[in-house]
Amino acid sequence: MIGAMSGLKGNNYYFEHNNRNKRSLVLDMKSKGGKEVFFRLLDTADVFLNNMSIEAPIDLGIGPDVLLARNPRLIYAQASGWGRKGPDAHDLSFDYTGIARSGLMMCAGERGTPPAQICPGMGDEIGALICAWGVTAALYAREKTGKGQVVDTSLMGSVIAMLGLLMEAPAVLGQEFGRERRATAGNPLYNHYRCKDDKWIVIAHLAPDRYWEKICKVMEIESLKDDPRFNNIEARGKNARELVAVLDERFALKTRDEWMKALKEAECICTPIQSPLEVASDPQALANNYFIDVPHPDWGTIKMVGFPWNFSETPAAWQRRAPGLGEHTEEILLELGYTREAIAGLKKEEVIA
Repeated sequence: MIGAMSGLKGNNYYFEHNNRNKRSLVLDMKSKGGKEVFFRLLDTADVFLNNMSIEAPIDLGIGPDVLLARNPRLIYAQASGWGRKGPDAHDLSFDYTGIARSGLMMCAGERGTPPAQICPGMGDEIGALICAWGVTAALYAREKTGKGQVVDTSLMGSVIAMLGLLMEAPAVLGQEFGRERRATAGNPLYNHYRCKDDKWIVIAHLAPDRYWEKICKVMEIESLKDDPRFNNIEARGKNARELVAVLDERFALKTRDEWMKALKEAECICTPIQSPLEVASDPQALANNYFIDVPHPDWGTIKMVGFPWNFSETPAAWQRRAPGLGEHTEEILLELGYTREAIAGLKKEEVIA
């Protein structure tokens, strides 16, 4: 499905996103020659990262004990489904299982509805970011101590961390921060509404009493400003369904852009609810390089997701397209000191692709 959705020949967008700026080497790790190449790479490596099952690298003879004994400064990173400990540590996992078991599907959508369907990739993406965060911290620690270590991250742990503020309620209080219903939002001034053009807008006032008068003016409901049902945060909470219905009627009278203009002029806090296609063209996202134009050698100039941070002295950059499988095998082996004759021999033995 992803390949069909790409609209491009060759690699699909999903592969391109995950593998840009990388080189590709293919080894037969079950062969003696493949292991030899691997260990020569390892001897100069800072980080070894895998997302195999817990036992798989151990069975291949490249578990953490073996690799750290050979290279004590190595950061051995394992990104598994469920973590290295516990009754389910060896179970297989995918993005879907991670977001399901870790609570995300029950933290989205409205109260009383089925678990929310989450677009694919969110769990994998946050898992990768948490793993990179851990590796970065371990590299910093190594500069202080001179020692490598195992960095154990998981899909489950990463999604739980992303939901940390929500998860503290059941952890500390034994209670859930329940899913809201839009129609009965406890704070109608912190809610989302459908506009005339069928687009949605968020108003976000966590100190709603400060903004109530402004909202009344811009929404042209000034007759409700001093109404005892709505004139303070407690009253609005008790009569939320009625006020949300009023605001629904008002927002339906103008387009989202019209409301955005009016609300901003009134110094209210608002933002559009955007589709992914809208986000990819958002001027604010483009200005901060959250999306970048890339001179792809095969596809021409394309837009890709950029970088969530900016370094003033060493800016992040797109450098190369995602590689073909084994595209850089010979290049990497030459850097390791292998001769072309030796590389040809490894290819003949099918140690490398």
